[in-house]
Amino acid sequence: MKAVIFNSGLGKRMGGLTEHNHKSMVRLQNGESIFERQLRLLHECGIDEFVVTVGPFKEQLLQASKAPHLAGCQFTFVENPIYDRTNYIYSMFLAKEHITGDLLFMHGDLVFDKALVRAIINSPLPSLGCVNRKKALPEKDFKARIEGGCIREVSVSIFDNNCFAFQPFYKLSASDAAAWVGQVEKFIAEGKDQCYAENAMNEIFPQLSVREFDYSGYYVDEVDTAEDLARVSSEIRRFDFAQQEMYSGIGSLGEIMKRYGLKKAFVVCGVPKAMLAEFDFPHEVFDQFTPNPRYEEVCSGVEKFLSSECDCIVSFGGGSAIDVAKCIKLYSVMDSSKPYIDQPHRFNATKHIAIPTTAGTGSESTRYSVIYYNGVKQSITDDGILPDAYISDASLLKGLPEYHKKSAMLDALCHAVESMWSVNADEESAEYSASALLKILANYRAYLNGDEAAAGEILSASNLAGRAINISQTTAAHAMCYKMTSVFGIAHGHAAALCLPEVWHYIAEHTDSCIDPRGKGHLAGVIDRLSGCFGCDTVEQSIERYRDILSELQLREVACSDEKILNKLSDSVNPERLGNCPVPLGREALSDMYRRIL
Repeated sequence: MKAVIFNSGLGKRMGGLTEHNHKSMVRLQNGESIFERQLRLLHECGIDEFVVTVGPFKEQLLQASKAPHLAGCQFTFVENPIYDRTNYIYSMFLAKEHITGDLLFMHGDLVFDKALVRAIINSPLPSLGCVNRKKALPEKDFKARIEGGCIREVSVSIFDNNCFAFQPFYKLSASDAAAWVGQVEKFIAEGKDQCYAENAMNEIFPQLSVREFDYSGYYVDEVDTAEDLARVSSEIRRFDFAQQEMYSGIGSLGEIMKRYGLKKAFVVCGVPKAMLAEFDFPHEVFDQFTPNPRYEEVCSGVEKFLSSECDCIVSFGGGSAIDVAKCIKLYSVMDSSKPYIDQPHRFNATKHIAIPTTAGTGSESTRYSVIYYNGVKQSITDDGILPDAYISDASLLKGLPEYHKKSAMLDALCHAVESMWSVNADEESAEYSASALLKILANYRAYLNGDEAAAGEILSASNLAGRAINISQTTAAHAMCYKMTSVFGIAHGHAAALCLPEVWHYIAEHTDSCIDPRGKGHLAGVIDRLSGCFGCDTVEQSIERYRDILSELQLREVACSDEKILNKLSDSVNPERLGNCPVPLGREALSDMYRRIL
């Protein structure tokens, strides 16, 4: 099967965005262009032959097709020299000799998710068109008339009861594709070159069996305006987050490598090299980084990666290893003659597979990374650094020191609680949070006693909590904890866990000051939901149960009455994370909380 992509439009409605760019080369929020995304997802779903019609800025499309991860794909570009005077029906006419066999057929301004492509390809039905019966009929865009489950007409001007929202993403059998091409030839012979190709298809739809494919559980939408671009960018990223691939068992890494056609892995290793014994494929190891990775160490990793001839990155270790791998991927497409930290981010299609060996950070499922630049912590955030896949293997947790197990688990617990009340939280992130909390509370004792099944549940909870903060971000407890780790020499999760109950109590006491746009009623409901997750009736009982868990874990106590240190801690808090908190936290409130914590 091959894909036919019609990319010959001008993009007149996108203003300055298309002044120097092809319409399909405008960039989504993750830095990837629409066309680059189409090619990447289609190729990952097994498509390696493409027919692309081109009009303006054709060199941009040609260059995009030469990306390293598309090596081996076959491209046929068909130029429409009068793209400014014709609709894409004429481009289809010019490409007619290449529109053969079974194919996927789509417009070049469509943004879609990978699950949609797989579902359409795997459908046993030979010919499909994308229809959404649940979506409101668009005023100016395509609708499809459906009769008996088959598409009978596609037009922008039909609004009858049997008409539904439609997107021009088709799977067509060889015979149906040939019939459409034949009808297009008739239209062109009659001088009809300024209408949609669907106008030609409408005359033969009744003779074909192009079934409706319900895309209501998937994502596909077109980008016609700058407003569309912003909206679609925001919407599609959530599908990408949710569709991150998960595999079980470290032995599945070879399967992943084979699936993506990868040849050699750059292994960012945060564990003893002896643990790489199962890696029976070519790889190169980079382990020259510290637990709080420094920018210079990442730069060394970038240099080694670029000279290694590796075509993918595998992070194997805790949060630091995964964070270093994320930054190596991000920086490896930047200008090495300038500080990476100062450059705008670019999308990188290099595959990153994460294998966490701790249960707490959830870094394998987030778009965040932490490194230190000139001794100052830097939070790197970019949608493109979310690992493409991760491997869950509870057996890798066996050798963790007890304190590490406890502190990392508490980090996941804090992620889940903070995400729940974050102003950025929504029902999806709240479900992740609630599931993570229930798993932790039900399994933490067995996990700490060495039960492998419980370890798997804690590993799952860590990932769910990571997915939650990937949407919502963390809030005040995390904002307050970072400086504490260096001042008192305790683990990050330990520090966050000490801060959490005071923040929790403060939020519960100040719901009238709620800054969440959903109001104090929403916040009160969140606090009640948290109480339910902890098996309690009131917030006071929930905080008390949480404190009992901390006491049970017997973590080292931390105390300080030095005013200089307390002021240093209050001044260190990241205001961005405070902005995610549902109630305002001024310096005085922070100082009071630090005094109670310490």
